Amino acid sequence: MKSNLSAEETPLHKIFSDDYLFTIPPVQRPYSWTTDESGELLDDLLEFIEHHGVSEKNISSIHEPYFLGSIVLVKQDDPSSEILDGQQRLTTLTILIAVLRDILGEEYASELDSMIVQKGSKIRNIEDTFRLRLRNRDSEFFKKHIQIKGSTLKINKSTTFNTDSQKAIIENAIYFNERLNELNETTIKTLPSVIATLCYIVVVSTPNFDSAFRIFTVLNDRGLDLMTSDIFKAKVIGDIVESEQDSYTNKWEDVEVSLGRERFNKLFDHIRMILQKRKGSANYKAEYDEIFSQINGKAFIDEVLIPYGEIYLKLVDYNSYYSNNPRLLKILSLLNKVDNNDWIPPAMFYMLNNNNNLEEFLYRLEVFAGTSMILRKNFNWRMSKYSQILREMDKGVNVFKSDSALEVKKEDKIEVLNKLNGEVYTDLKDTARRYLLLRLDSLLTDGQPYYDHSVITVEHVLPQKPKENSEWLDNFDDPSQFVHKLGNLVLLTRAKNSQAKNYDFQKKKTSYFQSKNGISSFALTTQVIQEDSWTPEVLQTRQKKLINLLKKAWKLNV
Repeated sequence: MKSNLSAEETPLHKIFSDDYLFTIPPVQRPYSWTTDESGELLDDLLEFIEHHGVSEKNISSIHEPYFLGSIVLVKQDDPSSEILDGQQRLTTLTILIAVLRDILGEEYASELDSMIVQKGSKIRNIEDTFRLRLRNRDSEFFKKHIQIKGSTLKINKSTTFNTDSQKAIIENAIYFNERLNELNETTIKTLPSVIATLCYIVVVSTPNFDSAFRIFTVLNDRGLDLMTSDIFKAKVIGDIVESEQDSYTNKWEDVEVSLGRERFNKLFDHIRMILQKRKGSANYKAEYDEIFSQINGKAFIDEVLIPYGEIYLKLVDYNSYYSNNPRLLKILSLLNKVDNNDWIPPAMFYMLNNNNNLEEFLYRLEVFAGTSMILRKNFNWRMSKYSQILREMDKGVNVFKSDSALEVKKEDKIEVLNKLNGEVYTDLKDTARRYLLLRLDSLLTDGQPYYDHSVITVEHVLPQKPKENSEWLDNFDDPSQFVHKLGNLVLLTRAKNSQAKNYDFQKKKTSYFQSKNGISSFALTTQVIQEDSWTPEVLQTRQKKLINLLKKAWKLNV
């Protein structure tokens, strides 16, 4: 039996041979390479062929190999090899080889297929074995659409899939098929030999998981492209007895599939904040060691991951869960427009631990998040405040009291009012002024406003630079006093139009502020459309009304 770590440069024809049978252990992240990474791999191979003038006839005289990096395996003396790092490359290479096999046909198919499947024996009753087995959730899909001979020719954009990994597999297979069919025949026929004989991988293998995990962690510390959830998974599943690992891996992956890979990873940043109640550090491993000194793998999945995963989904996919509650829909739609998601951990914690007053809590949370954005509170300030809110809730402090950490301080209320009365368009960053106007629009709308437009822009009624001899200058002696004020701003669902924004008022409101059927998507803009003229008096009256609306909603009276 092996007793030491080994590292060896190995050509791909040996990687995809009877020396190895690869499997993906439960701790591994799912396959996630997009056509960007796959395209870069193919481009590098084609550039290698062109740079060295490689062809089928001269390939044996090419002595400079092309290195594909390293893989980390748990492997003893038999072919069975668990991939701890390298799944993305090996899976993508298998897809590329399978597409080449199916495109090139019988002349090459047999040899290329031997890199994908280890042939069995009819007389010895041994079935064929695929050289790479993906995680259980994707294994049959990968076999059906990639590994079986001829299967990649049947894939198209209508091919159904159930996970993000399966989507990536399909997209990469289609991508390789399209790219290869654009190449000349000589290059396509050269590729298999280059892949098999000139491409090398450094195989780092060790006989036990603990040793391999240490290597995995070191690689991550040195910049390996892993996500927070990947390190969590290695720690959590590795903490569970082997007989239960498959069951808990399925539980883990159910949450992952329901959220999607990117949101699933964000969930772990929120969970870390909830559990530690402080700003995160750069040393993930130290933080995870601290977390898992207090909770075991099974408890983490059952009591933390699953319930918080369900709550997180409700917060970000609120339309699917709260369609019968317009007021809750409105407040969640606004919170999701805040330019950071630091409010999510307190919301998740409250929803897990409280059955009552959810609407009131989220309302207070929106006031806190909204005013913090208006005041440009920085990340460290927000982390400190949200950590304090979490600690108070954990201790059972009533977060609805006026002295709770969730309450906006008097001095901040005064500063918000100063911002509202100031040059809103220039003083606030774009995300903050858009949010401010959306918040006002929600206050003018009885039901649930629709804020998921692909484009939402903030536009001036009185233009920033009125043309000479325009009616604007007849009404405003000094436009600069009014132009960037809150009362002079509206929301549109279209890109800015440099010509239309200088129209006189009547033309501007009919041809720019409203659609062909005479309406606007925003109550805030409809107010302006209903005005007969735009004068300093009209603007100032509107300004006062809008600020009073926010003063009442955000409890800014001091």
